[in-house]
Amino acid sequence: MSFAFIFDREDDVYQFSYCYPYSYTRLQNYLDNLEKRNMDYFSRELLCLTVQQRRLDLITITHPDNQDPEDTKRVVFVTARVHPGETPSSFVCQGFIDFLISNHPVAKTLRENIVFKVVPMLNPDGVYLGNYRCSLMGFDLNRHWQEPSPWAHPTLYATKNLLMEYDRDQKLVVDFFIDLHAHSTLMNGFMYGNTFDDIDRYERQSVFPKLLCANAEDFSLANTNFNRDAVKAGTGRRTLGGCLDDNAHCYTLEVSFYSYQTSSTGQAMPYTEEGYMKLGRNLARTFIDYYKLAGVISAKPSSSIVPKPITYRRDRNLQERSNSEPQYDDKHFHSKHDRNGR
Repeated sequence: MSFAFIFDREDDVYQFSYCYPYSYTRLQNYLDNLEKRNMDYFSRELLCLTVQQRRLDLITITHPDNQDPEDTKRVVFVTARVHPGETPSSFVCQGFIDFLISNHPVAKTLRENIVFKVVPMLNPDGVYLGNYRCSLMGFDLNRHWQEPSPWAHPTLYATKNLLMEYDRDQKLVVDFFIDLHAHSTLMNGFMYGNTFDDIDRYERQSVFPKLLCANAEDFSLANTNFNRDAVKAGTGRRTLGGCLDDNAHCYTLEVSFYSYQTSSTGQAMPYTEEGYMKLGRNLARTFIDYYKLAGVISAKPSSSIVPKPITYRRDRNLQERSNSEPQYDDKHFHSKHDRNGR
C-alpha cells in the first residue's frame, strides 16, 4: 500500500496512526471519570509504577457483598495492551468494563456472582512512547511472562505475582485469564487457547469460544486455534495456562485491525471504535452463558438481551465518557476444586 500526503502547514505536527488511537492519557481520563461516580461495585487501585513512573491500574468490578474475605469467590481476570500498538484491544477492554458497570440485568447478575479484575493497560510506557510492540527498554513483554524481572518488566512482575497470589488463596477461584490483543492479518475476532493431553481439560477449553461465537457475529470459530507453539511459550496465555490451577481457562482474544466478515453477508465490514467496544460487551455477557452451564448462576437473565451502544461525546478532541449511567434495554465441567459444591 502507498499513498501521497501533502504537508501544507509548516507549523503543525502531523501524526499517522495505524488504527484508531487510544492513548495512556485517554485511559487515565476514562478511569478518573469512573472513579468520580462513586459506584460501590467499582474500585481502582495502583498495582505498581512503570519504569517511567506511570500507573499500572487494577480495576475490580463486583458486588460489595463479595468483598467478605471469608466467602469463596470466582475471579475473571482480563488484561490488555501488552503490545502498545494494538489499540483495538483498549476499545474492546473499555466496552467490557462499560457493560459490567452498567444497569443491564446480565451485568448485575454477573457482579453478584463473579469478581472481575481488569488490568486495562499492561504496557503504559510503550503506549506513551508510541511503540508498536515493545516496552521502554525494548522488550516484547508478551514473551517474558515466565520469569518477569521486577526492574525490567515491573508491570508483568506485579500482575503475575497477583495472579499467583490469587491461585494460592483457598478462598479464590481463578476461572479465567483473558489477554486482549489485535491482529494485523486475520479478520474478525478469535481466540488462541492451549492444548492439553488431558482430553477432558482440552474439551473444557473449547466451550467458552463457542459461547462467544453465539453472542458475537464478528467472532470467528474458524480462526480460533488451540496450540502449544514453542514460539509462544513466554506469552501470558501459555505461561499462566501452566501455572494456574488446572481448571483455569487461559486465552488470548484477538481482534482484527481492519475488518470482519459475517456468515449472513460474507462481506468485509470495517471495524469502528464502536464495533470494537461491542465485541467487549459481547465478551462480558458471554460469561452469563458459561456460568449457567457450570451451574454457578441460575437460568435468568439471558444473554440474548442485547445491550445498546453507549453514547459518547466529543470534548476538546478527546472522547470522554458521559457522567450519566449508561442505559440498556432490558455436562462435564466445573471450576476449580468445586469449592462451592457446584
